[in-house]
Amino acid sequence: MTVRRLWAAVRRWTPWVIVAPRRYVGRGDEWGSFDFESWSERYEWREDEWNGWVDVARRPDDTVADETGDCEDYALVAASWALARGRTPVGVGFCFTPWLPVPRHAIAYDRDRVYSSGEVREESVDAFLDRTEYAWALRRRLA
Repeated sequence: MTVRRLWAAVRRWTPWVIVAPRRYVGRGDEWGSFDFESWSERYEWREDEWNGWVDVARRPDDTVADETGDCEDYALVAASWALARGRTPVGVGFCFTPWLPVPRHAIAYDRDRVYSSGEVREESVDAFLDRTEYAWALRRRLA
């Protein structure tokens, strides 16, 4: 791996998304006209290799182009679209199980919906947590 690629990976290491999610969402006019619902139907969830350290968040534009990614990749696309559409409040949530001290899933949310790895549900984050294995979510508001 070149130094440039290594540095790019370090800058996009998933824990940084938790710290500063605004830095990782897509910006620009194209997100306002992006057909998120249609894209979500084609999206294929694919888990990154996980060893606790190397999970790297992809740029939303890259995830859209490839139509594949894992949970934080999908959440960043959803948050980019929701922000551009003015669906405030918009945020990214990092979901924890009761038995592990690290987040196991990432979601995006707005005032009406939760966006979770290709699934869009009209529910609150609390309702999402109630119906899943996750005990709580660290919520990072974007707007």
